[in-house]
Amino acid sequence: MDKETALLGFIDKMEQMVQFQDKIDISSTINQIWKGFSVEIQNHIMVDVCALILVDEETNEFKLKISEPEDKEFICQKEVEYQIECGMFSWIIHRRKPAIIPSFVFKNRKSILMLPLSTVKRTHGAVLVLTPLQESAVTQENLRLLGMLAKQCSLVMENSILYHSVRKEHLALQEAQAQILQAEKMASIGRLAAGASHEILNPLSIISGHIQLMLMDNNMCNNIGKPLNIIQSQTNRISNIVNGMGQFAGYMNLKKTRTVLSELIDEFMASVKNELNKHHIEISADYPLGLPPIMGEKQSLIKVFQSLVSNSIDAMPQGGKISIRVTIENGNIRIKRPGNYIKIHFKDTGVGIPAKNLPRIYDPFFTSKDKACRTGLGLSLAYGVVDNHTGVIQAESVEKQGTTIFIYLPI
Repeated sequence: MDKETALLGFIDKMEQMVQFQDKIDISSTINQIWKGFSVEIQNHIMVDVCALILVDEETNEFKLKISEPEDKEFICQKEVEYQIECGMFSWIIHRRKPAIIPSFVFKNRKSILMLPLSTVKRTHGAVLVLTPLQESAVTQENLRLLGMLAKQCSLVMENSILYHSVRKEHLALQEAQAQILQAEKMASIGRLAAGASHEILNPLSIISGHIQLMLMDNNMCNNIGKPLNIIQSQTNRISNIVNGMGQFAGYMNLKKTRTVLSELIDEFMASVKNELNKHHIEISADYPLGLPPIMGEKQSLIKVFQSLVSNSIDAMPQGGKISIRVTIENGNIRIKRPGNYIKIHFKDTGVGIPAKNLPRIYDPFFTSKDKACRTGLGLSLAYGVVDNHTGVIQAESVEKQGTTIFIYLPI
């Protein structure tokens, strides 16, 4: 009967281990996986302290990730360092089997159960369990069960890492596709502008000229004056749109020269100071001394900043603050080439952009403002200029808190 009870108990524990893997979703984080795993460990043996040690992806060193309880982190760290130093840690990892070893920190008071976390493909780390040093605290049966549980946990971790890696690549691909689509829009507008702007502006100037002559006629009926003024206003609007489209064609072939960004920002701030004062808006700039130069077209970059200021003025009708901060950014910027970039943070304290509009802000002719006053080309032009400089422009916004535009320009 005892053997039958023991067998049923063993089967019950095996079922619990199978359920452990079912409980953990593939999208779970390492912390979520560890939470479930540590509960299972405590179901099998007495635990004083439990710690997760993982391999650092950059240095390939074993580092303490989590300790339970948290106030025992220092003790766990010391124990791990001692075990690594004496070679015991390495022996257990290469052996790929759980083992009970003496504690260097607690001496004869506690023993350590080490559970390697490894699969056929890689070693993820290990689990260190401090348990009371007493007879039958850890049995051979518990040791085998926990070893099997550790292998299951390793597989779950590996699947989670692969899932998040694939998801990250998928998101990067989506962002790349979005940027390619945006670049195609810019190119289409540029080609349209190059071929159509001249043909549109010529007849438009003739229409505008005749309207002005009619408005100057003192013998003209008063009833005609108001409609003519409306026609003149809409003619000017068409002219602004076409001129804006024409700028796309010009930005496709910018002549870039060696440009010092700090000097460019100072010149830009001087040019907008009076305009901002009228709207009770403060502006400040913070950039490190000795910024490395970029290859850029000075006037087009100033127009980008002026466009951002114009948007900020509209977003802060009661006044506010604009802050510009410049930093050096290393590494990849989305799908662009690797290297060093100058990162410009352009932040305002305005009303912000609704989340539903944020993906569309670079679309030509898209605007949430009065369409009679705005062409919706400001940020589209900014996108075109930055892209022509082999850079990246991004936006973050929180309604009622403000908007931050990030511009990355390669050094």
